[in-house]
Amino acid sequence: MERRLLVKNEAADVEADLEFCSRQGLMLANEHRYSEAIAYYDRAIKLRSDNFSAWYGRGDALANLGRYRDALMSFDQAIAIDANQHEAWTFRAVVLIHMERYQEALANCERALELRPDDCEALTFRGVAFYYLGQYKRAYVSYSRATRRMVKPQKPLALLTRLVRVFHHPQ
Repeated sequence: MERRLLVKNEAADVEADLEFCSRQGLMLANEHRYSEAIAYYDRAIKLRSDNFSAWYGRGDALANLGRYRDALMSFDQAIAIDANQHEAWTFRAVVLIHMERYQEALANCERALELRPDDCEALTFRGVAFYYLGQYKRAYVSYSRATRRMVKPQKPLALLTRLVRVFHHPQ
């Protein structure tokens, strides 16, 4: 009985540590303190290697630091854990755009859109991939569809910020 209680308490401690690391990573990433955020995401991954949120957050932070190969590996891990999360496919595509792998980026956007057909970010970055592939009409259609889907006033600004990073900081 005492042994079971000890195991249960240890599991609760791991869950609390995991929650703390995930929140800290997210908070630091939101403050653009990406290196510090990565350290917390790494700690969360050590606690539970199948933590989708930690791998996804780590990928996002690495991408923001311009470490695209490492970011791609993190998004690959996140997708291996849960391939039904459209955000992971979308931001894997963003990383691929930075790496000038536009056809793969397009395929990732298409996968994200299979999961969530009205996702503004996937539609926008699909447009970016089409643009870099020289398919300007298809890019326009994708951008147009994305802007029709935008409903929150702050959403277009966040999306524009990500687009500026893609267009002005390709690797």
